[in-house]
Amino acid sequence: MDTCLAQHSLEETSVHPVLIVDDNPVVVRTLEAMLTRAGYPVVSAASGDMALVLLETTCPVLILLDIEMPGLSGLETCRIIKENPRTAAIPILFVTASTDKHDIVAGFLAGAQDYIIKPSSKEELLARARTHIALYKTQQALKASEIRYRELSYLDDLTGFYNTRYLYQTLQASLEAHPLQSVAAVFIDIDTFKSVVDTYGHLNGSRTIAEVAAVIRPLLPGGGYGVSYGGDEFVLILTDHDGSAGVMLADRIRRAIESHPFLTSQGHAVGLTISCGVAAYPDDAQNMVDLLGNADHALFASKKQGRNAVVAFADMTETWPDA
Repeated sequence: MDTCLAQHSLEETSVHPVLIVDDNPVVVRTLEAMLTRAGYPVVSAASGDMALVLLETTCPVLILLDIEMPGLSGLETCRIIKENPRTAAIPILFVTASTDKHDIVAGFLAGAQDYIIKPSSKEELLARARTHIALYKTQQALKASEIRYRELSYLDDLTGFYNTRYLYQTLQASLEAHPLQSVAAVFIDIDTFKSVVDTYGHLNGSRTIAEVAAVIRPLLPGGGYGVSYGGDEFVLILTDHDGSAGVMLADRIRRAIESHPFLTSQGHAVGLTISCGVAAYPDDAQNMVDLLGNADHALFASKKQGRNAVVAFADMTETWPDA
Protein backbone atom coordinates (compact mmCIF):
# COMPACT_ATOMS: atom_id res chain seq x y z
CA MET A 1 0.00 0.00 0.00
CA ASP A 2 1.83 3.08 -1.26
CA THR A 3 0.31 5.77 0.94
CA CYS A 4 1.78 8.39 3.23
CA LEU A 5 -0.11 6.68 6.03
CA ALA A 6 1.79 3.44 5.44
CA GLN A 7 5.13 5.26 5.70
CA HIS A 8 4.52 6.57 9.19
CA SER A 9 5.23 4.41 12.21
CA LEU A 10 4.49 5.32 15.81
CA GLU A 11 8.10 6.37 16.28
CA GLU A 12 8.49 8.36 13.07
CA THR A 13 6.61 11.60 13.81
CA SER A 14 9.90 13.38 14.42
CA VAL A 15 11.10 12.75 10.87
CA HIS A 16 7.84 13.54 9.08
CA PRO A 17 7.11 17.26 9.03
CA VAL A 18 4.15 19.53 9.43
CA LEU A 19 3.44 21.21 6.09
CA ILE A 20 2.47 24.89 6.19
CA VAL A 21 0.79 26.24 3.05
CA ASP A 22 0.32 30.03 3.05
CA ASP A 23 1.21 32.84 0.67
CA ASN A 24 1.89 35.24 3.56
CA PRO A 25 5.55 34.86 4.63
CA VAL A 26 4.84 36.51 7.99
CA VAL A 27 2.20 33.90 8.82
CA VAL A 28 4.54 31.13 7.67
CA ARG A 29 7.39 32.37 9.87
CA THR A 30 5.04 32.71 12.87
CA LEU A 31 3.66 29.20 12.50
CA GLU A 32 7.14 27.78 11.86
CA ALA A 33 8.45 29.36 15.05
CA MET A 34 5.60 27.97 17.16
CA LEU A 35 5.96 24.46 15.76
CA THR A 36 9.74 24.17 15.70
CA ARG A 37 10.00 25.33 19.32
CA ALA A 38 7.59 22.53 20.19
CA GLY A 39 9.84 20.03 18.42
CA TYR A 40 8.00 19.58 15.13
CA PRO A 41 9.98 19.66 11.87
CA VAL A 42 8.37 22.00 9.36
CA VAL A 43 8.28 22.46 5.60
CA SER A 44 6.37 25.22 3.85
CA ALA A 45 4.87 26.10 0.50
CA ALA A 46 3.75 29.53 -0.70
CA SER A 47 0.92 28.20 -2.88
CA GLY A 48 -1.37 25.26 -3.40
CA ASP A 49 0.53 24.22 -6.51
CA MET A 50 3.83 24.20 -4.60
CA ALA A 51 2.21 22.14 -1.85
CA LEU A 52 1.04 19.50 -4.33
CA VAL A 53 4.55 19.25 -5.76
CA LEU A 54 6.00 18.84 -2.26
CA LEU A 55 3.51 16.10 -1.46
CA GLU A 56 4.88 14.00 -4.32
CA THR A 57 8.01 13.35 -2.25
CA THR A 58 7.06 14.39 1.29
CA CYS A 59 4.70 12.69 3.73
CA PRO A 60 3.67 15.22 6.39
CA VAL A 61 1.79 14.20 9.50
CA LEU A 62 -0.29 17.40 9.36
CA ILE A 63 -1.08 20.16 6.87
CA LEU A 64 -1.86 23.74 7.93
CA LEU A 65 -3.57 25.24 4.91
CA ASP A 66 -4.63 28.82 4.17
CA ILE A 67 -8.06 29.10 2.56
CA GLU A 68 -7.50 32.29 0.55
CA MET A 69 -4.46 32.11 -1.72
CA PRO A 70 -3.81 33.40 -5.24
CA GLY A 71 -3.95 30.75 -7.94
CA LEU A 72 -5.09 27.42 -6.55
CA SER A 73 -7.25 28.18 -3.53
CA GLY A 74 -6.94 26.39 -0.23
CA LEU A 75 -10.32 24.72 -0.74
CA GLU A 76 -9.32 23.35 -4.14
CA THR A 77 -5.91 22.27 -2.82
CA CYS A 78 -7.65 20.42 -0.02
CA ARG A 79 -9.98 18.64 -2.44
CA ILE A 80 -7.07 17.49 -4.59
CA ILE A 81 -5.17 16.18 -1.57
CA LYS A 82 -8.21 14.28 -0.32
CA GLU A 83 -8.95 12.80 -3.74
CA ASN A 84 -5.45 11.31 -3.94
CA PRO A 85 -5.37 7.91 -2.18
CA ARG A 86 -1.73 8.45 -1.29
CA THR A 87 -2.41 11.63 0.71
CA ALA A 88 -6.10 11.38 1.58
CA ALA A 89 -5.54 10.37 5.21
CA ILE A 90 -3.26 13.29 6.11
CA PRO A 91 -5.15 15.62 8.48
CA ILE A 92 -5.70 19.15 7.17
CA LEU A 93 -6.32 22.18 9.38
CA PHE A 94 -7.47 25.31 7.64
CA VAL A 95 -5.78 28.45 8.92
CA THR A 96 -8.07 31.34 8.06
CA ALA A 97 -8.78 34.92 9.05
CA SER A 98 -12.41 34.46 8.06
CA THR A 99 -15.06 33.81 10.68
CA ASP A 100 -17.73 33.41 8.00
CA LYS A 101 -19.59 30.18 8.65
CA HIS A 102 -19.92 29.55 4.92
CA ASP A 103 -16.10 29.49 4.56
CA ILE A 104 -15.76 27.16 7.53
CA VAL A 105 -18.45 24.78 6.28
CA ALA A 106 -16.86 24.83 2.81
CA GLY A 107 -13.57 23.80 4.40
CA PHE A 108 -15.13 20.79 6.08
CA LEU A 109 -16.93 19.83 2.89
CA ALA A 110 -13.59 19.94 1.06
CA GLY A 111 -12.25 17.34 3.49
CA ALA A 112 -10.52 19.32 6.24
CA GLN A 113 -10.48 17.93 9.77
CA ASP A 114 -10.41 21.26 11.63
CA TYR A 115 -9.78 24.99 11.34
CA ILE A 116 -7.92 27.70 13.22
CA ILE A 117 -8.84 31.38 13.15
CA LYS A 118 -5.71 33.50 12.72
CA PRO A 119 -4.07 35.08 14.51
CA SER A 120 -4.24 32.13 16.90
CA SER A 121 -2.48 31.60 20.18
CA LYS A 122 0.46 29.24 20.42
CA GLU A 123 -1.43 27.13 22.94
CA GLU A 124 -4.43 26.65 20.65
CA LEU A 125 -2.29 25.86 17.62
CA LEU A 126 -0.17 23.29 19.44
CA ALA A 127 -3.17 21.71 21.15
CA ARG A 128 -4.94 21.18 17.83
CA ALA A 129 -1.75 20.00 16.14
CA ARG A 130 -1.04 17.44 18.89
CA THR A 131 -4.63 16.18 18.80
CA HIS A 132 -4.74 15.60 15.06
CA ILE A 133 -1.26 14.10 14.87
CA ALA A 134 -2.19 11.70 17.68
CA LEU A 135 -5.41 10.72 15.89
CA TYR A 136 -3.48 10.22 12.68
CA LYS A 137 -0.92 8.00 14.40
CA THR A 138 -3.71 5.94 15.94
CA GLN A 139 -5.30 5.55 12.51
CA GLN A 140 -1.93 4.45 11.13
CA ALA A 141 -1.47 1.87 13.88
CA LEU A 142 -4.96 0.42 13.38
CA LYS A 143 -4.53 0.19 9.62
CA ALA A 144 -1.09 -1.41 9.96
CA SER A 145 -2.55 -3.98 12.36
CA GLU A 146 -5.42 -4.70 9.97
CA ILE A 147 -2.99 -5.25 7.10
CA ARG A 148 -0.75 -7.45 9.23
CA TYR A 149 -3.64 -9.61 10.46
CA ARG A 150 -4.88 -10.00 6.90
CA GLU A 151 -1.39 -11.07 5.79
CA LEU A 152 -1.11 -13.57 8.63
CA SER A 153 -4.46 -15.12 7.73
CA TYR A 154 -2.99 -16.02 4.33
CA LEU A 155 0.36 -17.35 5.55
CA ASP A 156 1.46 -20.83 6.59
CA ASP A 157 3.15 -20.64 9.99
CA LEU A 158 5.70 -23.37 9.30
CA THR A 159 7.05 -22.34 5.91
CA GLY A 160 6.19 -18.66 5.61
CA PHE A 161 4.64 -19.47 2.22
CA TYR A 162 1.04 -18.64 1.42
CA ASN A 163 -1.67 -21.14 2.35
CA THR A 164 -4.25 -22.76 0.08
CA ARG A 165 -6.86 -20.21 1.13
CA TYR A 166 -4.77 -17.48 -0.52
CA LEU A 167 -4.15 -19.63 -3.59
CA TYR A 168 -7.80 -20.41 -4.22
CA GLN A 169 -8.98 -16.87 -3.52
CA THR A 170 -6.47 -15.09 -5.74
CA LEU A 171 -5.26 -17.31 -8.59
CA GLN A 172 -8.48 -17.52 -10.61
CA ALA A 173 -9.07 -13.78 -10.23
CA SER A 174 -5.50 -13.13 -11.39
CA LEU A 175 -5.94 -15.34 -14.48
CA GLU A 176 -9.15 -13.53 -15.39
CA ALA A 177 -7.62 -10.10 -14.83
CA HIS A 178 -4.59 -10.88 -17.04
CA PRO A 179 -5.85 -13.34 -19.66
CA LEU A 180 -2.84 -12.85 -21.96
CA GLN A 181 -0.21 -13.37 -19.25
CA SER A 182 1.47 -16.78 -19.05
CA VAL A 183 1.39 -18.41 -15.62
CA ALA A 184 3.14 -21.64 -14.70
CA ALA A 185 2.09 -23.82 -11.78
CA VAL A 186 4.67 -26.17 -10.28
CA PHE A 187 3.63 -28.95 -7.93
CA ILE A 188 6.47 -30.17 -5.70
CA ASP A 189 6.53 -33.23 -3.46
CA ILE A 190 9.40 -34.30 -1.18
CA ASP A 191 10.41 -37.83 -2.16
CA THR A 192 10.15 -40.57 0.48
CA PHE A 193 9.39 -37.98 3.14
CA LYS A 194 7.83 -40.62 5.39
CA SER A 195 11.29 -42.14 5.90
CA VAL A 196 12.54 -38.80 7.27
CA VAL A 197 9.73 -38.75 9.83
CA ASP A 198 10.21 -42.42 10.69
CA THR A 199 13.96 -41.95 11.18
CA TYR A 200 14.20 -38.51 12.79
CA GLY A 201 10.73 -37.91 14.27
CA HIS A 202 7.81 -35.63 13.52
CA LEU A 203 9.46 -32.48 14.91
CA ASN A 204 12.45 -32.91 12.62
CA GLY A 205 10.03 -33.71 9.82
CA SER A 206 8.47 -30.28 10.31
CA ARG A 207 11.93 -28.71 10.45
CA THR A 208 12.77 -30.39 7.17
CA ILE A 209 9.67 -28.97 5.47
CA ALA A 210 10.58 -25.49 6.71
CA GLU A 211 14.17 -25.91 5.46
CA VAL A 212 12.98 -27.04 2.03
CA ALA A 213 10.83 -23.89 1.81
CA ALA A 214 13.87 -21.82 2.81
CA VAL A 215 15.86 -23.29 -0.09
CA ILE A 216 13.04 -22.61 -2.56
CA ARG A 217 12.25 -19.06 -1.46
CA PRO A 218 15.33 -17.20 -2.81
CA LEU A 219 14.99 -19.01 -6.14
CA LEU A 220 11.49 -17.68 -6.79
CA PRO A 221 11.35 -14.94 -9.44
CA GLY A 222 9.70 -11.58 -8.94
CA GLY A 223 5.95 -11.95 -9.08
CA GLY A 224 6.16 -15.62 -8.14
CA TYR A 225 5.09 -17.09 -4.83
CA GLY A 226 5.09 -20.36 -2.95
CA VAL A 227 2.13 -22.15 -1.38
CA SER A 228 2.24 -24.74 1.37
CA TYR A 229 -0.14 -27.25 -0.13
CA GLY A 230 -0.30 -29.58 2.82
CA GLY A 231 2.30 -31.75 4.52
CA ASP A 232 5.35 -32.19 2.31
CA GLU A 233 3.82 -30.68 -0.85
CA PHE A 234 4.27 -27.21 -2.29
CA VAL A 235 2.80 -25.29 -5.20
CA LEU A 236 4.70 -22.52 -6.94
CA ILE A 237 2.82 -19.91 -9.00
CA LEU A 238 5.10 -18.22 -11.52
CA THR A 239 3.76 -15.22 -13.43
CA ASP A 240 5.21 -14.45 -16.87
CA HIS A 241 6.42 -18.05 -17.11
CA ASP A 242 5.28 -20.45 -19.80
CA GLY A 243 5.65 -24.21 -19.45
CA SER A 244 9.28 -24.27 -20.61
CA ALA A 245 10.31 -21.52 -18.22
CA GLY A 246 8.44 -23.27 -15.41
CA VAL A 247 10.30 -26.52 -16.12
CA MET A 248 13.66 -24.73 -16.10
CA LEU A 249 12.98 -23.13 -12.72
CA ALA A 250 11.59 -26.35 -11.27
CA ASP A 251 14.73 -28.23 -12.33
CA ARG A 252 16.91 -25.54 -10.81
CA ILE A 253 15.04 -25.97 -7.53
CA ARG A 254 15.27 -29.76 -7.82
CA ARG A 255 19.06 -29.56 -8.17
CA ALA A 256 19.32 -27.09 -5.27
CA ILE A 257 17.38 -29.45 -2.98
CA GLU A 258 19.41 -32.45 -4.09
CA SER A 259 22.69 -30.74 -3.22
CA HIS A 260 21.56 -29.27 0.11
CA PRO A 261 22.11 -31.12 3.44
CA PHE A 262 19.11 -30.88 5.76
CA LEU A 263 18.77 -30.91 9.57
CA THR A 264 22.40 -29.87 10.03
CA SER A 265 21.33 -27.74 13.02
CA GLN A 266 20.23 -30.99 14.67
CA GLY A 267 23.55 -32.74 14.01
CA HIS A 268 22.43 -34.57 10.87
CA ALA A 269 23.09 -34.22 7.14
CA VAL A 270 19.96 -35.56 5.51
CA GLY A 271 19.84 -35.77 1.74
CA LEU A 272 16.55 -35.16 -0.03
CA THR A 273 15.15 -35.14 -3.53
CA ILE A 274 11.91 -33.73 -4.89
CA SER A 275 9.57 -34.55 -7.74
CA CYS A 276 7.91 -31.77 -9.75
CA GLY A 277 5.00 -31.43 -12.14
CA VAL A 278 4.53 -28.35 -14.31
CA ALA A 279 1.54 -26.99 -16.19
CA ALA A 280 1.00 -23.57 -17.75
CA TYR A 281 -1.83 -21.17 -18.46
CA PRO A 282 -3.13 -20.67 -21.12
CA ASP A 283 -1.33 -23.43 -23.08
CA ASP A 284 -2.28 -26.35 -20.82
CA ALA A 285 -5.35 -24.98 -19.06
CA GLN A 286 -7.91 -22.21 -19.29
CA ASN A 287 -8.78 -21.89 -15.61
CA MET A 288 -7.37 -22.39 -12.13
CA VAL A 289 -8.90 -25.81 -11.52
CA ASP A 290 -7.46 -27.30 -14.69
CA LEU A 291 -4.11 -25.56 -14.22
CA LEU A 292 -3.63 -27.00 -10.75
CA GLY A 293 -5.09 -30.36 -11.74
CA ASN A 294 -2.79 -30.72 -14.73
CA ALA A 295 0.28 -29.76 -12.71
CA ASP A 296 -0.71 -32.33 -10.09
CA HIS A 297 -1.16 -34.95 -12.84
CA ALA A 298 2.35 -34.15 -14.09
CA LEU A 299 3.68 -34.55 -10.55
CA PHE A 300 2.07 -38.00 -10.35
CA ALA A 301 3.82 -38.92 -13.59
CA SER A 302 7.14 -37.67 -12.16
CA LYS A 303 6.69 -39.95 -9.14
CA LYS A 304 5.75 -42.85 -11.39
CA GLN A 305 8.92 -42.38 -13.46
CA GLY A 306 11.11 -42.90 -10.41
CA ARG A 307 11.12 -39.55 -8.53
CA ASN A 308 13.77 -36.79 -8.46
CA ALA A 309 12.49 -35.48 -11.79
CA VAL A 310 10.52 -32.70 -13.44
CA VAL A 311 7.67 -33.54 -15.79
CA ALA A 312 5.76 -31.04 -17.93
CA PHE A 313 2.10 -31.67 -18.56
CA ALA A 314 2.62 -30.58 -22.17
CA ASP A 315 5.09 -33.45 -22.70
CA MET A 316 2.84 -36.15 -21.30
CA THR A 317 1.27 -38.71 -23.59
CA GLU A 318 -0.98 -40.17 -20.90
CA THR A 319 -4.41 -38.71 -20.22
CA TRP A 320 -6.37 -38.59 -17.02
CA PRO A 321 -7.65 -42.03 -16.08
CA ASP A 322 -11.37 -42.53 -16.56
CA ALA A 323 -13.43 -41.91 -13.43
